[in-house]
Amino acid sequence: TDGEFRPIKEIGDYVEEGSLIAKVGEEPIRCMIKGVIRGLLHEGIKVRRGQKIVEIDPTGLREYCYMISDRARAVGGGVLEAILHLRSKLLNKRASP
Repeated sequence: TDGEFRPIKEIGDYVEEGSLIAKVGEEPIRCMIKGVIRGLLHEGIKVRRGQKIVEIDPTGLREYCYMISDRARAVGGGVLEAILHLRSKLLNKRASP
């Protein structure tokens, strides 16, 4: 269902499979797995059918909600490396006659 996203649960909440976590328009959105809500769209965001709106961590460890994931750390590291490489190339180009 397309519509406005309205969360019922919050980041850090533990949910069971089948728990009501949000509504899109008047359509209830239920959890497909149990775990802790690690990511959630903001209220009022317009969403489309099939769009990712929530991230559930199946480990059930609430502290993971407030830590960067290994995947996010790897992406961030790759971006930083690319920026530093580009910066180095630009600085070397300026220093060349």
